[in-house]
Amino acid sequence: MILAVLAVSFALSASAAPKPAAPAGECRAQHVAKTAKLTFPDLKTIAVDVVDTPASRETGLMCRTRLKKDYGMLFVFPSEMGLNFWMKKTLVSLDIVWIGADKKITVVHEKLKASRVDTPDDEVVTAGGAGMYVLELPAGAAGRHRLKAGDALDFSVQVPAL
Repeated sequence: MILAVLAVSFALSASAAPKPAAPAGECRAQHVAKTAKLTFPDLKTIAVDVVDTPASRETGLMCRTRLKKDYGMLFVFPSEMGLNFWMKKTLVSLDIVWIGADKKITVVHEKLKASRVDTPDDEVVTAGGAGMYVLELPAGAAGRHRLKAGDALDFSVQVPAL
């Protein structure tokens, strides 16, 4: 009987306490069905997840807690444009590479700081560039492959309609 009273007392006091920010476990990463092969100028080929719809591009790598060394996510847009990426709920540090319609790199941002689930919006890292494709890689990958503006990447993906 005393145990039951203690359990109820604990449950009531726990429910009255303010709730902490959502831990990473409550953040859910998206499942990506489309993949493609992408080859870097150093001839290393990796499989990339392809996100080509507004919803899948918006979610991107949110809520992932780790990435494999040879992982990438390729964002595909209907046309070349200026693009800003916001690392809201991106729990891993990234390199982000903007790629033109000609599949040549236009901008490389390296080792962008990860955010937390509860990072205030005004503290979330942003990065921008121009391109039709954007490749997100684990931090350090762009340096390992010596990626720079003007380098051509080899991949084949379907471009979404406008």
